[in-house]
Amino acid sequence: MIVILSLIIISLLFIMYVMYVRIKQLLKEVEEISSRMEVTGTELEQLTRSVEEYKMMKI
Repeated sequence: MIVILSLIIISLLFIMYVMYVRIKQLLKEVEEISSRMEVTGTELEQLTRSVEEYKMMKI
């Protein structure tokens, strides 16, 4: 009985470790995606100017 419970505890610890590693991977991916999505003020101004210029050319 003790052996079975010990094996269950060890397997649960392994599952927790795998989940921990996966969470770390997901957090790293979220950090990479959010860094790509950040738009600075100058980039936003340039984009606005480009849109305005495009509108003027279309008219």
